[in-house]
Amino acid sequence: MKTACKGKPYDFLSFIVLSMIPLALLPAAGIRIDGDFQDWKDVKVLARDPKGDAKGAFDVTQVFAVSQGSTLYLRFDVGTVLNLQNGPKAEGTLFILIGLPNGQQLRLDTRRRLAYLNDNSEERIPWPHLKYVVGPTYAQDEFEVQIDLSGFAVGLGDSVSIQFDGSDRLDAPVVHTFSQSSPKPKHRSSDRLPGTDVRIVSFNTYVEGLCDPNRATTIGRLLNAVDGDIYCFQEEWESSDIDKIMNRLTLLDSLGQRYIHKVRGNVITSKHPLKVLPSGNSHYAAALLNYAGKSMVVMSVHLSAMGYIGSREDLWRIEQTRVILDAIEEINKGTYHGPDGPSTKPSIVMIGDFNLVGSRTPVDLLINQKSSGLNDWLLPNLVGESIITWRGGPRSSFSPGKLDYCLYTSETLTRKNGFMLNSELLDQTELKQLELRSTDSRVSDHLIMVVDFQFSS
Repeated sequence: MKTACKGKPYDFLSFIVLSMIPLALLPAAGIRIDGDFQDWKDVKVLARDPKGDAKGAFDVTQVFAVSQGSTLYLRFDVGTVLNLQNGPKAEGTLFILIGLPNGQQLRLDTRRRLAYLNDNSEERIPWPHLKYVVGPTYAQDEFEVQIDLSGFAVGLGDSVSIQFDGSDRLDAPVVHTFSQSSPKPKHRSSDRLPGTDVRIVSFNTYVEGLCDPNRATTIGRLLNAVDGDIYCFQEEWESSDIDKIMNRLTLLDSLGQRYIHKVRGNVITSKHPLKVLPSGNSHYAAALLNYAGKSMVVMSVHLSAMGYIGSREDLWRIEQTRVILDAIEEINKGTYHGPDGPSTKPSIVMIGDFNLVGSRTPVDLLINQKSSGLNDWLLPNLVGESIITWRGGPRSSFSPGKLDYCLYTSETLTRKNGFMLNSELLDQTELKQLELRSTDSRVSDHLIMVVDFQFSS
């Protein structure tokens, strides 16, 4: 997903150079911006508002707030299933208004996707300054938001007021006091766990990164660091560049990739032979492989971007998913069976950029269809609890969010290690071990995803 926002960047804390601000998104321990609200179960309601009093589509009735360090976490309902960051103009917008200790007001316009102080909407504050995250990216009737207020000198003991405006407004602002310090983020290992049979890596390379000589060295470091058996890439659009991609991969130190399958922007590469499977549309590539004597189908997926629930882009994603479901049905019928014989269903791993910025229907269709046998694996980062896979950039209109997914057949595959890699969050010891530089992950707007599986006996 690629967007841009017009207008001047907001110049606050001028001693910070924007290009040096890491897109590090570290939710508090216990609160993770993922659209699942189980981690809020012990948080009391901060404010209630009457139902049915909204002027637009957003009808806020409950608000929750917690904080750690200088980061504020908000949870609120909106009355109906819709997208927080995009939708028809007739639905209106919802403002989140944060009254700061210095007397200024931070205004977050959710539908125009703008942050600014007071009434100065021309001086936009870029999302990285606020480490602003919204979950989920897809349509829902409840959302959670992360806002880092350290740029306004907010710290322990300070209080802020919280109000909404636009489509709905609380009867009166509510106050939250920052009283908890930030915990140290958890650091995980990238090593393969005992019993791992196969490691699959997915990476949206951002507009043909594998074919870009200016990014070759950086992408090479990232791919070598995770040392996959199978790689799935997205956004490698140029259909004539299979040889170029192959040459780039075989030059990398540890990959030794020799087999490749490409459908439009979707690429699958493997150290071992793969059997190309037909694709019903250009939004996925599928291949059958044999690992540890077991058959496995790998799909590299890139659904259409943009839109909102009910939009044409959302309907395209749903239709693209139905075609993938048809392919899974053929796979499970044994149409493309591997060496285990026609009566054995191969394992399936579907991974890539699902672009769920409209409805959640595409993923729900895949994991709720009994015949598919697919489950969703929510991957943490190597450092901290962030599940964000797409960061955009300093001038991005949409806030960072989770756009990449991994679906797999839990009946035949056991999850081992799994993580996302953001080099900007690694300490010096970790960077040295993985032979990475801190800025390497900026080579794309997506993060690398790594999943390890063991085949069930």
